Amino acid sequence: MTRTSHRRAPRTPLAALSLALVASSCGGSDRPTELRGSSAFVTDEFGCPMASPMLITSQGETHVLVPGTDGFLRAFDPDDGALSFSVEMPVAEGHVTDVTAPPVLFDDSHLVVALQHISPTFRRLDHQVVVVDLETRALDPAFPTLTLSASKPDYTGTATVDFLPPNAFSRSELVHANTPDTTRGFAYVSYGNTQDIQPWHGWMFELDLDAWASAGVANSAVLLTTPDVRCGTPGMSGSRDMLCGGGIWAPSGPILHETASAYEIYVPTGNGLLDISNGQYANTVMRVTQGLDFDPGCDPVACASFDTADPARECLDSCSNLFAPRLMPGEAPVRPESGACDDMTLLECYAALDWDLGANSPARVSVPGGPDVMVLPAKDGAVYLFDAAHFGTMYDRETVVAPCGAPGDLCVNDWAGMMVTEPLVTSVDGDPVVVVASFMFDHTHPAGLIALRIVMQDGAPTLEPFWTAPDFATGEALDRFRRHPSRASLLTIAGEPYVLVVDVGPPGGRGTLLAVRVRDGVIAARAALAGEGVRYIEPLVIGSRVFLNSCNGNPPASGHLEAIDLALEDAPGL
Repeated sequence: MTRTSHRRAPRTPLAALSLALVASSCGGSDRPTELRGSSAFVTDEFGCPMASPMLITSQGETHVLVPGTDGFLRAFDPDDGALSFSVEMPVAEGHVTDVTAPPVLFDDSHLVVALQHISPTFRRLDHQVVVVDLETRALDPAFPTLTLSASKPDYTGTATVDFLPPNAFSRSELVHANTPDTTRGFAYVSYGNTQDIQPWHGWMFELDLDAWASAGVANSAVLLTTPDVRCGTPGMSGSRDMLCGGGIWAPSGPILHETASAYEIYVPTGNGLLDISNGQYANTVMRVTQGLDFDPGCDPVACASFDTADPARECLDSCSNLFAPRLMPGEAPVRPESGACDDMTLLECYAALDWDLGANSPARVSVPGGPDVMVLPAKDGAVYLFDAAHFGTMYDRETVVAPCGAPGDLCVNDWAGMMVTEPLVTSVDGDPVVVVASFMFDHTHPAGLIALRIVMQDGAPTLEPFWTAPDFATGEALDRFRRHPSRASLLTIAGEPYVLVVDVGPPGGRGTLLAVRVRDGVIAARAALAGEGVRYIEPLVIGSRVFLNSCNGNPPASGHLEAIDLALEDAPGL
């Protein structure tokens, strides 16, 4: 259920904002129109909202729910931004509850929420999961609060790897999956670690929601991506080491794909050690199913003498359930202008620059006349195309932005890479089109939205550049996207689809919402936000209204929710 009427006058401290280029004609008329953005409301300030806003229904009314890093879930009226209700997460006196990972609904009125308790010294104390009943607007007592814990054997079977709360952080969107033999299905909660403080690993918890409600015990399976205890110096960052790691932290989360009889989950993992021979899967995409038992499906002979710096192509090609990044045959090595990766293999370059593959989530795309494929943007500035049925079959690798940094122009945050996003999938003239958001922490290289067609060529799918926005040949592409942007959303007005993205503003400044026409990459509207915006979030679209978070710095700073209306209006002078 959505609601787009505006029965009360919007309350906003801003004057109406509107900027646009000629966008389209309306209703079959030849009269030129413009797409204009105007502020609908800005809420009062509250705890910094780092998770994407989401649409919920409570007591028969539609609301926009925003989790906060202050331990509250807040629901706002989508018409005027008034606070409808809030739910406080459990917290001990003197501590703070942080909700950064976007929650997930398992039915229309129950929300699974992952939270982490933080001490006054910013030490993470534990990780819990609760269920919120949206009808009672409170924690559901049928689901006792879960405190997550786990221990798994290392790859040798002689030591144990423990889930360490201070060395784990939940940022990834939660996943829910149904099965025919369950009432409520399963929820999945994922963990990496901020700053990659050792020892850290990737963890995924499978929660049986029926068992949780009936017996209070929900943890039915655990995935550990790097089962090793040799993780370097405790308390030090391992972000540039090839040890342990494999955090599951992509903000858009692991991706669920439902099949005819079951489901599979695509799990992107971050930097650390890739060693298939020892069951360590950093910098990969793993295909898992219910129960989280993982078999990479790789040829043991081809992978027997595994080179962790430069894995054999024959090994990686053989894997049915595991994708690992590599260059195409004959492709030149990655050589940033900074010289940071001179004489390095691709995976060594990943380690040197903290270019963990798990920053991005893949998208599954059906190609007319071809196979289903997976599209994966990467921190290294490339988009990977591989087979959805057999992950080891890589069709293409298209570099869409240059590595950050140039002589005399330092990449101020080389660890950030150039993309942390999820592809938006749409189509133009029957061809699948994917759009990814890039950024750049230098002043030499362009960045922004990049659209790629997926076309069949010589019997195989390939990526074909379509457009960039801003046009990479213009100065705007050097001025914008100098920080992590939001993810992309899709909005359709009068039959015309637009891609929406927030170019997050500088500290203390204002971000900009861009609406880009899908068919040609024209920026049809630019609307200033009331605040900076928030990196990684997915703008929420209800009708022609766009809901966005802003945070005034890092938590525990304050922030707000705002809404911008996009509408076609007559062009000036007509």
